[in-house]
Amino acid sequence: MTTPRRPAPDSQLARGAASTVRQWWLALTALALTLALVQLVVAGLHNLYGFAVDYQLYLEVTRRWLAGGGFYQPWQLAGPYGVWDPYGAILYPPVALWLFIPFTVLPAFLWWLVPLAVVAWTVWRHDPDPRAWPVLALCLAWPPSIVKLVTGNPVMWAAAAVALGTLYAWPAVFAVFKPSVFPFALLGVRSRGWWLGLVVLLVASVPFGAMWVTWLITVENARGGGLFYSVLEVPLLALPLVAWAARRRPVPGPLVASPAGTSRWLVRGRGLLRAWRGGTVGQAGP
Repeated sequence: MTTPRRPAPDSQLARGAASTVRQWWLALTALALTLALVQLVVAGLHNLYGFAVDYQLYLEVTRRWLAGGGFYQPWQLAGPYGVWDPYGAILYPPVALWLFIPFTVLPAFLWWLVPLAVVAWTVWRHDPDPRAWPVLALCLAWPPSIVKLVTGNPVMWAAAAVALGTLYAWPAVFAVFKPSVFPFALLGVRSRGWWLGLVVLLVASVPFGAMWVTWLITVENARGGGLFYSVLEVPLLALPLVAWAARRRPVPGPLVASPAGTSRWLVRGRGLLRAWRGGTVGQAGP
């Protein structure tokens, strides 16, 4: 009768060290998520940012447009105005109406549930390395991210488009409905599906005709925006990219591992590297 082998002491020490490190990453993640939760509770108790004010604004102007009025504020067309003050400037291009119109009849909770569920599901699909968990949590706990979530800002939908773009490439192009974050829409630009998505977006833009001229006037009259208008929204948009960069689970599809379209080769290369480190390259099978 043979006695079972005991793991080598070095192996036990390595596993113990790995477990300790993992606990530290979990603790940092829990701390960041607690920070996010505290901000949400405080914002709710004191109505710091105005719950759903952005959501209500965009539904109001959408309903006005459907009733025959203008989508953009009259004072945006009258001359120069500040994008921050007064509140209520509409800076989205007309094609964003395809997102806003359904929510004139859909339940309000779906405005938050759908994009947040998409981002969460994408992170789960990528199965990021535990060392990235605190970074993901900090992206969420970043105060401007909390503000956007509380107010129901459409940037949540741009983040969802970027998240799906890390899996399938083509959805990322729809993040361009918020032009100030257009670099994120370029994810997967070397994929054929991305260009097909761009064609769909262009076709969807055609029915709005002269509204594009009106939008350009509002952009020309805007003051206080510029290239860095949405810089505070970067962490929220980058959250799915962090999960993608730290992924442990290869995902089949146009991006598998790289938006540059070379992902399949990168996955094979990583597999060979792991095999080489484990000493299995060149060894005969059983």
